[in-house]
Amino acid sequence: MPAEPASPDVRDFRLHAWVDESMRATRNGADGIYLMAAAVADPSACDVVRDDLRAMTEKKAQRLHWRHETPERQAKIAATIGSHDLVNLVVVGMPLDARRQERARAICTERLLYELDDLGVAHVWLETRHPALNQRDLRLVKALRGKRSISSSIRVEFARPKDEPMLWIPDAVAGAVNAARSGATDVVDDMGRISIIDVDLP
Repeated sequence: MPAEPASPDVRDFRLHAWVDESMRATRNGADGIYLMAAAVADPSACDVVRDDLRAMTEKKAQRLHWRHETPERQAKIAATIGSHDLVNLVVVGMPLDARRQERARAICTERLLYELDDLGVAHVWLETRHPALNQRDLRLVKALRGKRSISSSIRVEFARPKDEPMLWIPDAVAGAVNAARSGATDVVDDMGRISIIDVDLP
């Protein structure tokens, strides 16, 4: 009798997360908002997600970008995201002082990484920015490990949206939640599982 295949070891299962931001600044800062969104998924199941997202790009576009899409296309993008097995986390910081965007990013990133670590995410991909700003993010990660806000095992790296369609998902989710908070057309419910966490920005 042939041997039964070995059961997969749960320790071999590792989640990945792709992270992007959105913000809305106002002159007086009272209604300003900063959002960090993460799309969490099993990396071995993401190729079909990438293919579906790439199929939605227009001929001359290299990527999907939520704020550049028409409401009709936003609705289709939301439905496509919602059709896949993803978990989306969004940290919403308010009120945003436009002069302190990096401070807002640090606060929201700290909470988001804590939540991702708690979910068992092993690898986090942040949308790349200017090299100096990427280094600022890495210093934050090091500080968070130092004070044990996150475990030493969670890995944080950077990726470009042109190369990684999975980054288009948090861009869309953050943009949709941002729009919904301002009373614009709400397609958030079509995007599947979204957990929203509010934090105060000093």
